[in-house]
Amino acid sequence: MLVRVTACGLNYVDALMCAGGYQIKPELPFTPGSELAGTVTATGEDVHDLDSGHRVLTRGGFASVVVRPRSSIHSIPSTLTEGQAATLWQSYSTMLFAYTRADLSSDETVLVLGASGGIGRAAIDLAHSRGARVIAAASSGERLQACGEVFGRINYGVDDLKVRARELTEGKGVDVVVDPVGGNLADAALRTLDYMGRYLVIGFAAGSIPQLPINQILLRNRNVLGIDWGAWSGSHSEAQEDNLRTLLDLAERGSITPMEPHTYDFEDAQTALDDLMNRRVIGKAILVP
Repeated sequence: MLVRVTACGLNYVDALMCAGGYQIKPELPFTPGSELAGTVTATGEDVHDLDSGHRVLTRGGFASVVVRPRSSIHSIPSTLTEGQAATLWQSYSTMLFAYTRADLSSDETVLVLGASGGIGRAAIDLAHSRGARVIAAASSGERLQACGEVFGRINYGVDDLKVRARELTEGKGVDVVVDPVGGNLADAALRTLDYMGRYLVIGFAAGSIPQLPINQILLRNRNVLGIDWGAWSGSHSEAQEDNLRTLLDLAERGSITPMEPHTYDFEDAQTALDDLMNRRVIGKAILVP
């Protein structure tokens, strides 16, 4: 299928990969990017269920036109814009995988670090879809305001993360921590966990890998779970396809509502990646060819 691209999703991992700082280092030269949305412009003779003009999303890098097999093409629900669809695949798939592993339930409280970022917003949206309570934590009041309706907010640029989380949960602690940030927040975030709490290690946007105090994992039977969705999805393609279909169904039913992304012109890809790398983007971003 030939797809005219209308939006390329941008992710922090794209910037990290271009800088050579990601664990996967593709052979140069390579085209960065991993998700996009567009419209079908032509199909192979054996494709009968999608016609020209159909809105679709698929995997792929920063390009204006792509050719993809029918099996990797998915229709965009009418509830989503093409910008929303182009930023759904990676962040939401990561968090669906994470919450499935953590077995998040409706009576639990989730603390989301970096809550205004792409992973953070997906974490909030999917937690709400499961009926869980969310405490959003971010580095400024402006970023916290971008998180929508939540159970509680923590500005860890000002507040003590552990103390404030305990206050919001009336001393109980949280059930799940979503951490795409790492750095010096990790120790305090781990200590916010209640009995049998689960700490989800998703990334290190702060730039440094924390050293967790292992005694705090032992105490109260806490659990630390590594969430490497990229490696998992590469070796479990059928399960990932099921997860994506679940996400599209949730979007069609209005159970999740991805935020509308910030737009960059295609020619400004370097600026966009630099903004991502230096944490100047609130929420999600796309390139528009």
